[in-house]
Amino acid sequence: MASELELALFEEEFIAVQSLPEATRWQLERDNSVPLGLFAVMHPISSPTELYKARIRWNTSYFAPFSLKYVDMNTGAENNPTAWPLCPGFRPASFDTCITITSEGHALHPEWAGQFPKVALPMQHALLHLQLLLDNSYMGRARR
Repeated sequence: MASELELALFEEEFIAVQSLPEATRWQLERDNSVPLGLFAVMHPISSPTELYKARIRWNTSYFAPFSLKYVDMNTGAENNPTAWPLCPGFRPASFDTCITITSEGHALHPEWAGQFPKVALPMQHALLHLQLLLDNSYMGRARR
């Protein structure tokens, strides 16, 4: 369960990240179904019409790896592979990501324990990292 400090930092950072230059390309909204969660609609710089809605949740600690899923833009369904961008480490057929910043990646790779960076601004770190992946390694939209 999130501490009062984590909840306060999350709310403060949710406001602050919207002032980042990159945020002009994002649509952010709180995921009110969990204490530490948000949705971020993003697109690769090379394909501005290819929109992806990321569901980002910190389930254990705001300073730990976060859960990442891509949801269908229209229905919110979590079981649509075409809602996922193709980037290294993204596994649309399994509905998870195998990257060092996600809890799913850490669950698949216990040897990654201790490899999550200590960051002061977890939400900013997550959003900028995902945008960087979309901008630099995007390979298209996943298929069924």
